Amino acid sequence: MGGMPTTIVSPELVGRSDELAEILAAYEKAAGGESVTVLVSGEAGIGKSRLTSTALASLPGDPLVLSGGCLELGAGGTPWVPFVAVLRDLLRSWGAERLRAELPSDGTALAAWLPELGLTPADGGQIRLFEELVALLDLAARDRAVVVLIEDLQWADASSRELFVYLARNLGPRAVLLVGTVRTGDLAAAHPTRQLLGELGRRAEIVQLELQPLSRQQVGALLSAIEGQPAHPVVSAEIHRRSAGNPLFVEALRASGTSPAGLANLTTLLLDRVADLSSDARQLLETIAVAGAEVTDELLSEVCDGPPDNALRELIERNQLIATTDGYAIRHDLIREAVYGSLLPGQRRRLHARYAHVLGDRTNPSAALAEHWAAAGEPALSLAAAWQAAAVASQQHAYDEQLHLLERVLTLWSAASAAHIEADRVDVLLAAVEAAYAAGRSTSGVAYATEALADLDASSAPAQAARLLGLRGLLRNRIDNSGIEDLTAAVELVPAGADDVLRSRLLSSLAYLHCIDGLQSRAQACATEAYELARGDDSLRAAALLVFGWVDDRNGDVPSALQQYADCRAAAEAGGDHYTYLTAVQWAGLTLNKNGHREEAVALIAAAQQSAERWGLGRARGSMLAQNRAYALFYLGRWDEALDVVDDALADGPPPRHDAALRFLVAQIACRRGDLDYAGELISIASDTFGERRPAAFEHFFTSLRVLVLAGQGDLDAAEKVLADHFDKVLASTDVLYYETAWVLLVGVYFERLSRSHRRQPATRLPEVRALLADGESRWPTVAAALRTAEAAESNTLKSWDAAVAAWRALSEPYELAMTLTAAASAALATSNKPGARLRLTEAQALATDLSATPLLTEIAALTTRAGLAEAPVVANAYGLTARELVVLKVLARGLSNAEIARELFVSSNTVATHVARILRKLSVTTRTEAVASAHGSGLLTT
Repeated sequence: MGGMPTTIVSPELVGRSDELAEILAAYEKAAGGESVTVLVSGEAGIGKSRLTSTALASLPGDPLVLSGGCLELGAGGTPWVPFVAVLRDLLRSWGAERLRAELPSDGTALAAWLPELGLTPADGGQIRLFEELVALLDLAARDRAVVVLIEDLQWADASSRELFVYLARNLGPRAVLLVGTVRTGDLAAAHPTRQLLGELGRRAEIVQLELQPLSRQQVGALLSAIEGQPAHPVVSAEIHRRSAGNPLFVEALRASGTSPAGLANLTTLLLDRVADLSSDARQLLETIAVAGAEVTDELLSEVCDGPPDNALRELIERNQLIATTDGYAIRHDLIREAVYGSLLPGQRRRLHARYAHVLGDRTNPSAALAEHWAAAGEPALSLAAAWQAAAVASQQHAYDEQLHLLERVLTLWSAASAAHIEADRVDVLLAAVEAAYAAGRSTSGVAYATEALADLDASSAPAQAARLLGLRGLLRNRIDNSGIEDLTAAVELVPAGADDVLRSRLLSSLAYLHCIDGLQSRAQACATEAYELARGDDSLRAAALLVFGWVDDRNGDVPSALQQYADCRAAAEAGGDHYTYLTAVQWAGLTLNKNGHREEAVALIAAAQQSAERWGLGRARGSMLAQNRAYALFYLGRWDEALDVVDDALADGPPPRHDAALRFLVAQIACRRGDLDYAGELISIASDTFGERRPAAFEHFFTSLRVLVLAGQGDLDAAEKVLADHFDKVLASTDVLYYETAWVLLVGVYFERLSRSHRRQPATRLPEVRALLADGESRWPTVAAALRTAEAAESNTLKSWDAAVAAWRALSEPYELAMTLTAAASAALATSNKPGARLRLTEAQALATDLSATPLLTEIAALTTRAGLAEAPVVANAYGLTARELVVLKVLARGLSNAEIARELFVSSNTVATHVARILRKLSVTTRTEAVASAHGSGLLTT
């Protein structure tokens, strides 16, 4: 067998929690005195042994584990091998003396299993051997629960299979868990192990666990466990595709990477799995591997000159092929790659040519035809097929495939004269740019547009140059938020009256970029002219209406904004403009989200995401729809669901700016869950992607998160500078972003409260920012809630905090609600209202627990302890200090006066003085300084 690539095994079991729970439940039942049999099945590498070893290592009660494995020798191998190993485990546990004593004194059928013990053999046939083994297990189970593990039953000899079945049927009321693992993936239908599985499967008391491949998310979790950091979703998606979710293949791919030696070893491993196929089955597998993907039954029959039924049946029974609705596919893409790579060059060319000739007789050109002609060594035929197939792919909204085909055309362009296609190279490049834009392949699109513009004379073909510049500007915007210069130049190339349709479209695109930059007056001016030039064209009207909706949203006119977006969607649908339709949904979702209608936003955007996939715009538009949906879920407190939405979008490899925006949402959650280093890394990614061209709206969120991370890391000086600099810019600006600024105001409130707890007095101009936002209070509920929070922080009365609590409760935002409840509890404690504080902290803790908001939970726990609201724990220490005295000592160690300690612990100064006196007496010291030194030396401050 070929060398296996050195794999890096995950330090944790991923994706098998349900199976682990079933094994534990079976064990608990067996430990209670009723034997249970568990069969763990699945293809090679699926993780059967990893599951059983992890499960057995976690079983409670110190069971006696007896294990054995079958050898890869087939049914004719040495009998009883796995059970001999089981008996030897029992020998090691009991010792020779006890084992002899427990076996029949007149001789034993098990004598041949342990020749070194010199036991007296006894006749009685197979049934006596079975009964003696059951008797030994019965005796062992009287001491403690017993687990018998038999691995690789697919290699079991006939006698071992019979014994396993006998035990499953006859262990009866004994504290024994019998576990068997079996590889089922490539067993033929007539294999005796399949008969064993069928026989046992009919028994209700048998627990059958058939392990399934890991999902894409689980593959990502496995890679993250191996790497010790979150895996890139695109890498996870690619490894999931190639491995088909097989954990062994995942780990092998992760280990081999692009190493030639590693990949060669992995190929050897994969080919070993098909080495014993019949020659007909192997030849058919090679033919299907050349197809490159699923192959229909009809096409396969034509390529093979007749239906290869017997070979097909063998491959399906051996689990190498999957039978689909109307064809077949090789189960693992890695095996397909390995089989294809093992073909000789001449074999490949001949098979590809055979496929091409068969496909060429059909009416519709396809990508497959172009690929087969290329691999067959016919570039002109491949180019012509690719050009025709690209047009079909565009009509079918298959933009990734269209771009791939156009790239093939460009690669083979030297054969264009022989192929007779009616297009010049600039035409092909322009088509590639349009396909890249629709497919969300921004970097490729910019490169093709730049190449086309270099080959084009803008003075003689201004319209074509303007189209290329316009598309390049939009593509650049997706990369780093630039592109304004290209769109401006494009509009200048098409003066009014030259081509009003093109000018209208370019003006709307320019207005769109002005919206992203927050330049309202410029956006409205461009959109107004674009609308005037539209002259009833639905698609052109839709693009302008989109901008009008954004302007209304910025002005706080929510009903008008939503109506404009609805009109935009209707016009876009009538004009067949899917891109603008989806953008209108995205921006309408933003408006709903900003105004507290988050459930409605989630539903609206989720439906649009499905449309984006159907229209081939999942990466180009679906990624930003995903971001807006995830933010609505984030505010609703459905953080794990939001992370799943983001992960799905990132797995598609969205454009750089979209990627950074999605990761920024992950950073928001990571920060609030206490993973500050990871949040900081994601902030850096966003910063590097956007550079100095961060959109104005995004800048507010960017600043807010930076402040939270810096403050959480204890760098209050840096956090204060970032916040103060940002507020200076906000107050100097003539354009107020009310909703976005409200979130920075909240962070400022939090930072000031945090600073005061550290005896700092920050200068962040909060009162001026509050005054600036006053005009937006009636238009945006989030602004009103933020203002209530800021007012409460200033007055710090329970009434004002309860007003802030009510505002966040009305918005259904659990995190902000928990934050304000915690602050309200602190205000209640300041007036000795401990019942009120306890009530608010209980609700805050429940909310924070649901969110896994660790830093907030820590704050709640600390406040509960300082206020003496928690049940006093028993704290063992050599000085006899009570739990409350330890709390006072820890606060005292920070250098606070009695009055300051009283304020922090919500008690009177006299109470603090009493606690301090007792602490000094118990520590046998006379001063506070001596008390702190003694506490440090004895470790009391870490208790």
